[in-house]
Amino acid sequence: MNKAILDINGVSKTFGGLRILTGVSMSLSSGSIVSLFGENGSGKTTLFHLITGFLQADQGSISYQGYNISKQSAAHIAQLGIGRVWQSPRIFKNISVLDNLMLAASNHPGEQLSNYLLRPKAIRQAEANLKQKAKEVASLVALEGKLGETAGALSFGQQKLLSLGMLLMEDTKLLLLDEPFAGVNTKHIRELSNVLLRLKTRGKCMLLIEHNRSAARAISDRVLFLNKGTIHEEERTEN
Repeated sequence: MNKAILDINGVSKTFGGLRILTGVSMSLSSGSIVSLFGENGSGKTTLFHLITGFLQADQGSISYQGYNISKQSAAHIAQLGIGRVWQSPRIFKNISVLDNLMLAASNHPGEQLSNYLLRPKAIRQAEANLKQKAKEVASLVALEGKLGETAGALSFGQQKLLSLGMLLMEDTKLLLLDEPFAGVNTKHIRELSNVLLRLKTRGKCMLLIEHNRSAARAISDRVLFLNKGTIHEEERTEN
C-alpha cells in the first residue's frame, strides 16, 4: 500500500455562522487518483482552499507528508509540492507552450542580474537543462508537438494540460484538479484521462472535483462524497 501523502483530521470551517465543513477527515496516498463529488455549495472548493492555504480551518489539522500545513501560507504550501489546476487554466496565452513551461520553474540563475556578468556559462547550462525538462514535461502531458505554438491557440483541453504541465515543472507531488473535464470534448477527456493515469504510475496523487462523474469514476481509485459538511466514501465493486 502506498504511503499517505495528505492527512486531514477533524477539519471544520464556518462562514458567517454557516458551517460549511464539519469534522472532515480523510487520507490520500501517493500513486492514486481520488474524485470528490458533491452538490454545488457542499464545500468542495472550500476544502481545496484549505489544503492550498487560501483559507485556514477553524478546527482540525491538515498534514502533507507528515508536516502540519494548517497555518502555512499558500506560497509555502505550493513550494512544498502541492499544486492546483483551476477550472479556467492559468497560463500566459501570448507566449509559446515552451516558454510557459520554462517560466513555471523557479530558482533560475538568470533571475539575478549579476549572474549574467559573473556566471554566463552557468546561465546557459541552466537554460539548456530547463528547456530539456520542459520538453520532457510536454511529452508527459501530451503536448510534445505543441511546444512552438502560442498557448492561447491551444484548445481548452490542451490549455488545461499545459496548466498541469506547469505544475510538474516544480515536481509537484499532490495535484488538486478543479473540474478538469469541464468544457472539454470527448477526445480531450480521453487524452487528459490518459495523462492523469500516466502521472499516477509516477507516484503522483490527484484529487479531482468533477461533475462529469462517469469520466472521473473511470480513472479513480476512490470516490468520496461531501454531503452536509462531512466526507463519505463510495464502496467500489469489482466488475
